[in-house]
Amino acid sequence: MSARKLGDSLANLDKAVVNLEKALTLPIDQELVFEGTIHRFEIVAELMWKTLKRALEFEGLSPKTPRDSLKEAFRVGWLHEEATWLDMLDHRNTTSHASPADELVAKNYADIAVLTPKIRSTLDFLKARYARAE
Repeated sequence: MSARKLGDSLANLDKAVVNLEKALTLPIDQELVFEGTIHRFEIVAELMWKTLKRALEFEGLSPKTPRDSLKEAFRVGWLHEEATWLDMLDHRNTTSHASPADELVAKNYADIAVLTPKIRSTLDFLKARYARAE
């Protein structure tokens, strides 16, 4: 894994997290805001595991799947509350396969608001750790 590719990953994730954080500040009284926020979360979840995978590869490790990437990042101490992060993958899968009116999606929206600060914290950790790669 090259430093440039890892830096690109971190920059893309940062932009996506900023967009998600902005979406969470909007009232969800309009369907498009609700749906757009959930879509932004799906993007962040995808970029998060891919960025973790690239960072782990940069360190010489070889996770294969999204779940492997999260478990390995937890093992090396980059993540805490393993179940929360594995739930993030489950939420991503649930929201991408459910209709916006689905009650489960509404519950996931609330969980997204709780997960987002943890995502931001991990992103900030990775950005500090790989500041030269950006």
